[in-house]
Amino acid sequence: MRKSLVIAAALFTIPSAAMAQDAPSATVNITDLDLSTKAGQDKLDKRMDQAIRRMCRVDGYDAELRRQETACRLAAKADAAPKVAYVIEAARSQRFAAIELDVQG
Repeated sequence: MRKSLVIAAALFTIPSAAMAQDAPSATVNITDLDLSTKAGQDKLDKRMDQAIRRMCRVDGYDAELRRQETACRLAAKADAAPKVAYVIEAARSQRFAAIELDVQG
């Protein structure tokens, strides 16, 4: 299982010279989370939201910049959704594979 998730805001560009070259991205550490539990998944959701907010933050308050920030957040969430689903399913599968059943009973 991967130990971190990389999220990106595909097809989004922030109108600054430094960011114009690359789409913004962020990495979310999951090494300390048990994603087979609801508590672990809730922590991951919180980390994802925080990472996306930091990644998509723009300097300015005009309507166009806010629209771009919203578009960035939506794109990042869309990019992350299948990755999050994959790591959660992998964690559940590993947990069930590790359970030993006593069938001699």
